[in-house]
Amino acid sequence: MYEKFIILSAFFLTFLPSCFSSYPYNHRDADPFMSSDVYYETNHLHGHITRSSHTKNRHGNYAPRSSPQAFNVNSFGAKANGNDDSQAFMKAWQSACSSTGIVYIVVPNNRKYMLKPVQFSGPCKSSLIVFKIYGMIEAWENPSDYKVRRHWIVFENHVSGTRNILIQDSVIRTGDDCISIVSGSENVRATGITCGPGHGISIGSLGEGNSEAYVSNVVVNKATLIGTTNGVRIKTWQGGRGMAKNIIFQDIIMKNVTNPIIINQDYCDRVESCPEQKSAVQVSNVLYKNIQGTSSRPVAVNFACSKSIPCRGISMQNVKLVDQTQQDVSKASCSNVRLNTLGNVSPLYH
Repeated sequence: MYEKFIILSAFFLTFLPSCFSSYPYNHRDADPFMSSDVYYETNHLHGHITRSSHTKNRHGNYAPRSSPQAFNVNSFGAKANGNDDSQAFMKAWQSACSSTGIVYIVVPNNRKYMLKPVQFSGPCKSSLIVFKIYGMIEAWENPSDYKVRRHWIVFENHVSGTRNILIQDSVIRTGDDCISIVSGSENVRATGITCGPGHGISIGSLGEGNSEAYVSNVVVNKATLIGTTNGVRIKTWQGGRGMAKNIIFQDIIMKNVTNPIIINQDYCDRVESCPEQKSAVQVSNVLYKNIQGTSSRPVAVNFACSKSIPCRGISMQNVKLVDQTQQDVSKASCSNVRLNTLGNVSPLYH
């Protein structure tokens, strides 16, 4: 496991039988980035970046870091002329990955780059890698070039099992999960995300094959989900162990989303049914705040939690989801969860 930073910016691309309502717990300390020891100042114009970076020393004072290095994909042969630029991006990554300190990979503005499937692999020497994508990246259209059909751009060894991830100002249209936060992820923030088409923003799946999984301190805010299968989802397998905790979904707009808010502790992606098991990944301290929009199905909120290890500390504040067809009132389905509410929340389980 490698403790690194990756930042992607401007990317185009007790048994509880039902829900109960009460005052929610305090989430003020759940945002890992509000009390970070890392302080950054960034200014950029037309793809040129200047950045000063400071870290707190043991006396609490800020000391400057060394200046970052920038690797422009054009310098490695990217043409943005409709041909494949994958190798140029790979060369830029390899140079950045082998450098020390803070590094940038820059994709210039007003250019459209075509990429075949690429895999950016670590571990890297760099303490911080920043992908600054001012232009647009499009997927290669020929299906025969995709050896693994579900993978286009893969970061191997910096996002899975990694701490301190920031994904911001991104448009993601993949047909699968726009963002998938899996086991070992800690201190993850996704902000300014537009998602769809796709499966939404997911934590999990966790605990497959009776495995142990841990995810903590996740903040998703200022997101718009359009026509996705799910909105914000937490999914865990029966039989798993571990926990998913301290999670905030806030300031989110849903547009014609099939399952806007969903927790599923009985996740199963097989045709045949999965056997019922008692152990489960504990889901706790989850806040849904300032979420509004439309659901393409009557059930807009679905908390399907484990009988043996129910969801705990689930809170909703100022949530309003309505049926897309306007023919029915949206509904909530809840099992094995104690739900706290504050402000106007609709739909509620009755």
